Amino acid sequence: MSDNESNEALMGAIISIDNNNVSATDNTGSFSFYYSPNKQVEKVKLQVMYLGYDTYSDSILISNRNGLNLNIKLKTSKTQLDQVIVSAGRYEQSVKKVTVSTEVIKPYLIENRITTNMDKLIDQIPSVNVVDGQVSIRSGSGWSYGAGSRVMVLLDGIPFLSGDGGQPQWKFLPIENVEQVEVIKGASSVLYGSSALNGMINFRTKLASDKPITHINLFSGVYDNAPRKDLQWNSQARLQNGFNIFHSNKYKNMAYGIGLNYFKDDGYRWGENDHRLRISFNTRFNSKKIPSLQYGVNGSVLTTDAASFLLWESYKYGYIAGDTLVTNTTSYNHSFDPYVSFFTGKLKHSFKGRWVYVDNRVHNPDPTINQNNANHTLYSEYQSQINLSKNFLLNAGLVWQQTISNSPLFQGNQNASNYAGFAQLDYNHKRWSANAGMRYEAYSINGNFESKPVFRTGLNFEAAKATFIRASFGQGYRFPTIAEMFISTTAGSITVVPNPNLKSESGWNAEIGLKQGFKIKGFKGFADAAYFFTQYQNMMEFNFGLFALNKDNNAIPAFKSLNVGETRITGAEISISGEGKIGEVLIQSILGYTYTNPISLQPDLVYANDLGSNYPRSYKNSSSDTTNNLLKYRFQHLAKLDVQATYKKWSLGFSARYNSFMSNIDLVFTAFNFSDMNDARRMGKEGDLIFDARSSYKINQKLTANLMVSNLLNREVMTRPADLRPPRLFVLQLQIKL
Repeated sequence: MSDNESNEALMGAIISIDNNNVSATDNTGSFSFYYSPNKQVEKVKLQVMYLGYDTYSDSILISNRNGLNLNIKLKTSKTQLDQVIVSAGRYEQSVKKVTVSTEVIKPYLIENRITTNMDKLIDQIPSVNVVDGQVSIRSGSGWSYGAGSRVMVLLDGIPFLSGDGGQPQWKFLPIENVEQVEVIKGASSVLYGSSALNGMINFRTKLASDKPITHINLFSGVYDNAPRKDLQWNSQARLQNGFNIFHSNKYKNMAYGIGLNYFKDDGYRWGENDHRLRISFNTRFNSKKIPSLQYGVNGSVLTTDAASFLLWESYKYGYIAGDTLVTNTTSYNHSFDPYVSFFTGKLKHSFKGRWVYVDNRVHNPDPTINQNNANHTLYSEYQSQINLSKNFLLNAGLVWQQTISNSPLFQGNQNASNYAGFAQLDYNHKRWSANAGMRYEAYSINGNFESKPVFRTGLNFEAAKATFIRASFGQGYRFPTIAEMFISTTAGSITVVPNPNLKSESGWNAEIGLKQGFKIKGFKGFADAAYFFTQYQNMMEFNFGLFALNKDNNAIPAFKSLNVGETRITGAEISISGEGKIGEVLIQSILGYTYTNPISLQPDLVYANDLGSNYPRSYKNSSSDTTNNLLKYRFQHLAKLDVQATYKKWSLGFSARYNSFMSNIDLVFTAFNFSDMNDARRMGKEGDLIFDARSSYKINQKLTANLMVSNLLNREVMTRPADLRPPRLFVLQLQIKL
């Protein structure tokens, strides 16, 4: 098995006969399988699937007397219908056959949108929104600043959340080397653990090919004036610039890639900036003595110097920090990811590891407040995969993770451990695909131990040509992070207090869906519709109340992470993605609409009491709007659109994002008109609609010039209380491919 152009051997391609997986290729591209025909000579359908390549399909004759030698060359995929993903089942499978809702993002969107942080790209995906770096899928999460993600973020299949806060490490991700982004919607804890309660996002990096590749992106931009004169705090131009460099090659039995990323942003708000440098690398060695043995190490080193603030001074002066408090942070992070994989007979073994070190030095304007934090996170995983028969594939594994945190922000030394074992059985036969799996999760923090099993199952049926009906059920389980349990800090007038008695949350998700492939002349794609139902127990949310004491021992307002009881989220979504030529114009598009109804099932449940007065806190008396019992900090309506058209050397792209009004927030913001909050909310009463536009011109085979305009109409947007989003931004990029 090899690449059609480079003749490079392809390892890990899945071989199927009559839609049943029977084998996989080793690192030499070789494969073998045993098949006993019912007749002396039998005609069967052979398929080969490999990530980034068109699915190979052919009818072959198999004899019960003689073997069969094949020389198959795969072509790089250019169509939506042949997409292959790994995240849905931890093995490569066609996106048509998965039993859960998925979205797949290709590199063109990363490059042409001039992506500097991956959270900005993720915010363009249907049914997904990002607030303060925290991801929510289908309204699964509200606003929990800096702690506790319900969406697992992975890099090459390994968790990439901070060990202490459970936050996605967006700045750490190697933008310059991402090949594909896979989004799984709904509970994914069986395969990916605690933080996958609401779904998961996997960033897959590219492997080196036989030909050396060098990509260089140089970009520079400028912020426009703010929409209102009151917001314009500085007459000087606020700039954004940087570069990405990536080089990959092969040498004998080694493949390697190295990337360099530099970014400097003056910021659009008073006192804010972002200045960082990241180096990333990946290596892969193929053993000369053991054909199936493959090993290597990947890693990144990141240094940042950034400043930010949490809440504005007022709606009128929305780009000025409240109490003029800006936090400056100098960070040093590194990660090293060793791995090895090999076959013993039909059984594939893989070992993956990750060591992440994070050291944040916070230069607080108040010298009495120490917010420094540092932690080591060690992760290891063993996974085995075997075709039990021509219809059944078994994946099983063991996981261990240890986080050691040393931080005044989290009250000193904290130690958290996670152990898990998982197994999933996949069935494929003709038009049917099904799976069932379970995971046993155990968690310990400072010696306090708890554990729980979770289960999942799913079914996919090809009802007609390119028509796929699916149904799935999955359980989820998320234990609290170190940050949620032990954070103790102050940011201006806002105090955050710990809750060491916080309980784990659990839930389940069910959905039914229909995926319909279509082809309009040269344009191919999928239309997908789904109805989903999610329920949580002991949901963890940050809440506001008189939860802290001042120096005089008087109760003062503070945020605290609390278990708010049972909640339910129901809804529906539709998405359409496609790619292909209409005449001489290449069209690439993704769009979607999501409606959710996130509600509290126990609105009168008292989940905390104010200090001093013992005033009971519940959903009913802490929410700004209890109509229909909607959960706080959710958008009921989300719509996303991205379309790109390419004709010869020119390319034009257009993006749109819409979210409805956030009707329910903490009552304290509106009851006391915190920082003119009611004026700000009246401004966004109709929701937010943001447009972006981009264009590119291919100067020659090596040079391409791009122009990106974010927030094209320069709209004023507030996605959560006391935080205005950026004004219009112009960025020019030069892409060099050698």
